[in-house]
Amino acid sequence: MNIKTCFGISSCKGGVGKSTVACNIAITLANQGYKVGLLDADIYGPSVPTLLGIGDKEPKVEDGKFLPFEVFGIKAMSIGFLVNEEQAIVWRGPMLAKGLDGLINKTIWGDLDYLIVDFPPGTGDVQISMSQKLKLDGTLIITTPQLLSLKDVIRGINMFIKVDVPILGVVENMSYLEEQNEKKYIFGVSKTKSLLLKENINLIEELPFNLNVPKSCDDGKPYCFDYKDDYSLKFENITNAITKKFQS
Repeated sequence: MNIKTCFGISSCKGGVGKSTVACNIAITLANQGYKVGLLDADIYGPSVPTLLGIGDKEPKVEDGKFLPFEVFGIKAMSIGFLVNEEQAIVWRGPMLAKGLDGLINKTIWGDLDYLIVDFPPGTGDVQISMSQKLKLDGTLIITTPQLLSLKDVIRGINMFIKVDVPILGVVENMSYLEEQNEKKYIFGVSKTKSLLLKENINLIEELPFNLNVPKSCDDGKPYCFDYKDDYSLKFENITNAITKKFQS
């Protein structure tokens, strides 16, 4: 197994579309010719099985290790593949660490250019454990324009800095709704740029509301696999910014 680069995608706050963005970043990197793996580390609310249309199928096992699912040009593994879709996972402490260790060390990824880790919301045990075990090369932060989300972003940035994980930048999701060439700021005018400026962190991209994105999520077919438009182009801007960071 040879993984050249491993980076995380974190939201610090729930409900901002982190997993949807993570899936589309993975697909976009694969579209650009990279070998990509996506590890869903959201122990309590795994979304990747639904977003990739895999559902509650169980992964195959080879020599005591899991074979990740191969869909849309990427490899994917999630705790959601190992439990019933409606089962609540109530792990704490040692059980949590053991479950994460199993996902990391008992999955046959093969050779990858990028392994993307989709973190759960928050700044707790999962983020710290995964950062240390995987020796992350960086983390991308996802937010919405709301001040409530942005405050959590600052906490998340400080947490990753404390565990020596570089911040790749921030992506603002659901920034605005565009109708008849007019931008409508549903969450209010964003304060993201001004806050990040104080932290010396770059805002990589602003993703608008796109009514086809929820449908693509429900259909289990990532938006960037099906569409080639201005919205998917924004994901190319994001992946180009990420790959440039690692090539510099």
